[in-house]
Amino acid sequence: MSAKSTEDNKGNNDRGGAKIPALMWAFSAVFALGTGVGGYILGENHGYDRAVDALAAGELPESDSSAPVTEIPEDAKPGTDFAEAKASEEAAMIHGPGSPINSRQEISNSARRDPNDPFAVGAVDAPVVIAEFTDWDCPFCIRHATETEPELLKEYVEPGYVRIEWNDMPINGETSQAAARAGRAAAEQGKFAEYKKAYFDEARGTDGHPGFGFEDFVRFAETAEVPDIDKFREDAASDKYDKAIAEALDYAQGLGISGTPGFIVNSEFIGGALPIDDFRKVINGELQKTVKN
Repeated sequence: MSAKSTEDNKGNNDRGGAKIPALMWAFSAVFALGTGVGGYILGENHGYDRAVDALAAGELPESDSSAPVTEIPEDAKPGTDFAEAKASEEAAMIHGPGSPINSRQEISNSARRDPNDPFAVGAVDAPVVIAEFTDWDCPFCIRHATETEPELLKEYVEPGYVRIEWNDMPINGETSQAAARAGRAAAEQGKFAEYKKAYFDEARGTDGHPGFGFEDFVRFAETAEVPDIDKFREDAASDKYDKAIAEALDYAQGLGISGTPGFIVNSEFIGGALPIDDFRKVINGELQKTVKN
């Protein structure tokens, strides 16, 4: 859903969210070519071949071949608007990009930059936005959330250089769907970040898919101090979020993303639970672009 403002969000909910066309080549493969740090390939080698063909035909922009930027550029200006999202049912329905994405050149439109987005952390006006595509039941997502993300928060989010926006991508069946509903139920009461932490703190101790059940979700909500647990139970067990979750999944798959976690970093893509150094290279490179402009 477009999220430039609460009013824009409402309008896009009425339209079923900002539309993402099915692209002729997998964006994930295209992003991997652009960043050189990996990525998921839709249709395996077939998707890769089509992306290479598109690049050779001049349909896609050549990637910047300059050396990686190893540190935050001195002249990079951090964002300063750390407004907190207001808890509401409408906010818990937020999904999708900030505005429609019709081509590779428009991929930065994935940034919502909505001050009322409960699934986001960091300054609304941060120069870099990471659109994260995640499945609650994915072991690699758990690894990212517990190993790499804390470093990203400390180095980039807290100082105002990066904003991270969560996107549901439940691809592991009903367990993932149920977990996504519970996450949105916590978001509706303004406790998404706290719930996410409680969930992943326990999930990191599991082997493979955690496969948490409903009472686990309630326990995480209690740890996160969700104000009204009875409401959380009712909302998490209902189908009220199903349309938003389905459209969030359609959004990710419409981009050609076929695995989790995946990350659109302004105009670049990172696929998989990669080490912090891979994120630094891409983030610092995006920050350098803001200095040049």
